[in-house]
Amino acid sequence: MAIPTPHHPFPVLAAQPAAIRERLEPLLARATTTIAERGVRLVLHGDMAALRDRHREDPLLAADRPLPSQLDVDHCDLPSDRAFWIEGLDPDGRTVLTHAARLFEWPASDLEAEGRALRIFYDRPGEAGRPGRDLTLERPMPVRVSGRVAYVGGLWIHPDCRGRGLGRIMPRVGRAWAYLRWTPDFLFSHVVDALLDAGLEAVYGYPHRHRGLRFRNRYGRSYEVSWVWMSGQELLADSAAFIELLQSVRPRR
Repeated sequence: MAIPTPHHPFPVLAAQPAAIRERLEPLLARATTTIAERGVRLVLHGDMAALRDRHREDPLLAADRPLPSQLDVDHCDLPSDRAFWIEGLDPDGRTVLTHAARLFEWPASDLEAEGRALRIFYDRPGEAGRPGRDLTLERPMPVRVSGRVAYVGGLWIHPDCRGRGLGRIMPRVGRAWAYLRWTPDFLFSHVVDALLDAGLEAVYGYPHRHRGLRFRNRYGRSYEVSWVWMSGQELLADSAAFIELLQSVRPRR
């Protein structure tokens, strides 16, 4: 397998404090190089309409990883200063990986309230969803995930590229870039319980998990899911082990 030329698609953000840049920018550079060594070149995009279009153009991507409404410009306003996505290309130029993030501002609200109202999924939940029915919680969340909050998710890896450790690396890449861009108070995602229980809870690396959610997506499918989250400070603390993690993850093939 030809190895793409390593490059670093994440620009330097001079406005960030030096202590944050010095901790996260080298991690992004190392992760990008490691992923390139495993046959995938990363490209950073600010145009979220291009992510929607990629899903429409690629039948495998559309079937294997339907685009979540919270990352779809047909359902949410996703300007480039508040959202991004990362594309992985193989040596033939095929899209073999996607990952994305967006920023929420909740100074007087929180994840639980916004989730119950479906505002994390749709700008107009009354038109596109069923507030109070499409997402139900068995119990309240133990903490308020509020303030500046980044959703990081939508990870898809082509079947040809699975088994290379990318599923462990990319969540850290997405969170690190989201933190450099926005300095959120919290970062979160929602993941199907069956996947978390099968081992992805440890792979994704979120220290907190809230179970007991049932979600019905816009395709009419219902899932038992969990919210997973971490604070910005927990992300920075985790970064010390990131390089060590990259050195330890080895592809199975």
